[in-house]
Amino acid sequence: MRFGLSLILFFLFFGFSKAQVQNFNVPKISSDAKISLLTVGVGEEIYQLFGHTGIRIKDEKLGWDLVYNYGTFDFYDPNFIKKFIKGELDYFLSVDDFTAFMNEYVEENRSVHEQVLDLDSTQVQKIFEFLTTNAREEFKYYRYDFLYDNCATRPRDVIVKVLFKDQLKFKPDVDDEATYRELIDRHNSNEWLDFGMDIAIGLPTDKKAGYGRTFLPFELQQLIEGATLNGKSIVLSSSQILDTIPEHHSKKWFTPGLLFWLIFLFFFILQIKNKFNAVLYKVVAVTFFTTLGLLGWLFIYFWFGTNHTTTYWNLNILWAMPLNLPIALFILSNKYRKWVHQYFFVYRMILVILLCGWGLNPQQYHAAVVPIILLAILLNSKYLTIPTSKEIDR
Repeated sequence: MRFGLSLILFFLFFGFSKAQVQNFNVPKISSDAKISLLTVGVGEEIYQLFGHTGIRIKDEKLGWDLVYNYGTFDFYDPNFIKKFIKGELDYFLSVDDFTAFMNEYVEENRSVHEQVLDLDSTQVQKIFEFLTTNAREEFKYYRYDFLYDNCATRPRDVIVKVLFKDQLKFKPDVDDEATYRELIDRHNSNEWLDFGMDIAIGLPTDKKAGYGRTFLPFELQQLIEGATLNGKSIVLSSSQILDTIPEHHSKKWFTPGLLFWLIFLFFFILQIKNKFNAVLYKVVAVTFFTTLGLLGWLFIYFWFGTNHTTTYWNLNILWAMPLNLPIALFILSNKYRKWVHQYFFVYRMILVILLCGWGLNPQQYHAAVVPIILLAILLNSKYLTIPTSKEIDR
């Protein structure tokens, strides 16, 4: 199992001395050796939806054809799910035979694009030494971060680390102005996964990505395509070495937006036709606000209880208010509590402000959140009917 990610560790930033490399007995490759960047297309599984990156080193004289894979993890780790949820799962750098690497993607029907880099033998040797050293058991493990440390950022940093002194330059691109969230949305074709990710990630993903856009394999491919080394293109050749077999995929029309709009319209019509009786209201309201409360507590957990940097400062808790969970239960009571009324009044004002200032919010919300907020306002307004003096529990 692989999930586009990996390591170059502490030495990625501080490099290796010649003595260290010699102690590790990194062999000398021939002057004909070539280095390529391999970009793998998307697959059907969730962890395959953003593609993958590998580095190929081919030396025909020595009979070597290797792929350094920064996206390997142990799916059979007994604590896999727990570590994955908490952001504590270690990934590692593996070295695969090129044929075996390709066979995997033939089986998964995923494309592979190769960019052969125009490097001299000294540069190739440096990258080979760097990768080989980091593939050792004591160096190969690392802690994955979706935005800043994965299978695309690692190969990128290897190239930059080794070649930056040789005047490696990158061409500005329009995607540099996109935010991390916009790039995730753009490269995610699964509407439900997109919705789930959009409400789970927070403010860190709403800043401009710039050079950091290369956390996505296809963005790294594009960056390398326009890069220059000592004034000339770093890409010697670029080609599709594995294409996909066309498959028919019916368009999925049942999206989160459609579902939530239908639910809102259903209860809105009930309200207009005055079919919203007290019993129905209590069942629906308690269920709905409890669900939003649970969702809010989940956001809080991802924010404070995990190491996922993308889930910090999640402003979705303004509509999925964690306090909804305990307070919603008071709706079941036959007695009117003034403080509960006041809470829902403040909550409704927050929801209205969110909608009115939609474009001004520092965090971009998923469009499917709109009908959820409208439904919250509708149910909230139903609860906030003017009580009689006898209903007020002072």
